[in-house]
Amino acid sequence: MKTILIYGLTLLSFGVFGQVENWPKDSLRDIEGDVVTVYTQEYLNRYNRMKRIVVKVYPYALHAADVIDEIDEDAQAIKRRGKKNRYFKHAYKDLKQDFKYFILDLYTSEGVMLMKLIHRETGMTVYDISSKYRGKRKAEMFNLMAKIWDQDLHVEFQPIEGDDKIAEQVISDIQSGLVPFNNEIVKIDKLAYRDKKQKEKEWKKKNKKNKKEYDKKKKKRDKEKIKLAKKKRRGE
Repeated sequence: MKTILIYGLTLLSFGVFGQVENWPKDSLRDIEGDVVTVYTQEYLNRYNRMKRIVVKVYPYALHAADVIDEIDEDAQAIKRRGKKNRYFKHAYKDLKQDFKYFILDLYTSEGVMLMKLIHRETGMTVYDISSKYRGKRKAEMFNLMAKIWDQDLHVEFQPIEGDDKIAEQVISDIQSGLVPFNNEIVKIDKLAYRDKKQKEKEWKKKNKKNKKEYDKKKKKRDKEKIKLAKKKRRGE
């Protein structure tokens, strides 16, 4: 991203500044104006990619923040430690259920950004949340499982660099109304998830079959073209 300030414009015949007196034709003059933001194509590509990810996962980060605030508020009224731990256990289970099948359907990059945005909205990493509501031992287990899929529950949102900086810009554009956004989450149960995966499997199978038929027909056309070209060379 480049930000430039227009300092001068040359005097043009029939131009905006055509009536300015005592302005030598071969000189430049400082012109005050608004800051113009210029984006490179590479930045726009990264922005559009990040916009798709943020619009998809940000509602779930906001939902997590709302639920955690509600859990903490309700827990303040519970004095006994054992009862509070049981409450945390059930509340965490419900929160996990809201995310479970949605998370299973995410690409790795989407899952990482979801964890980062949860940190942005709650001030806690996913590991911190697991540790607080399920205990450190459980959190360590979840973190170990996550690393099997090259994920780290300790990941934090860093809005001053890399993709996180672009994600922050997307969120700013969402808040200002420049990017359409629906903050409602879609809860996916086990049955709906299986049905979705079955449809995806059938689509891939059909697509693979169509591609195989297309390649077969293309190969046949190519052979006919080669055969026709040979006939032409022989003068037939």
